Amino acid sequence: MPMTLAMMIMAGAALPLQFALNALLGRTAGASAIWAAMVSLFVSFTCIAGMMLLMRQPLPSLQVLKSVPLLYWFGGVGGAIFVTTSTFAIPRLGASTCVALALLGQLLMSVAIDHFGLFGLPQKAINLQRLAGIALVLSGVLVLR
Repeated sequence: MPMTLAMMIMAGAALPLQFALNALLGRTAGASAIWAAMVSLFVSFTCIAGMMLLMRQPLPSLQVLKSVPLLYWFGGVGGAIFVTTSTFAIPRLGASTCVALALLGQLLMSVAIDHFGLFGLPQKAINLQRLAGIALVLSGVLVLR
């Protein structure tokens, strides 16, 4: 469990770096945030494909892939929205405000997913502690802004 916690902290630390580098790429190349986001996601795809090859990850069968509900194929849309929006926003808002706003959005959606038990996840009702956590993050956004 401590390793998973450390990995998530490192993943979170990677986000402002990704935001800033994508914005620099777009600005330096004289291109749009959408172009920079596309390059970023292509590099992500290439890295993950390389990891799959190195780790010899088996691919699911075509029969299994055909049985996957259509909705499940759209998880990457969130990543595309996230990467493109952050690339556009970071030069305007700054790294700390962008990350704080992204965290606030993630918490709001996470609490909704937990509360309603969406996507087959265990249901965890909204309670005072969760609302207090959201309020603290919102306070942080206001202080940073």
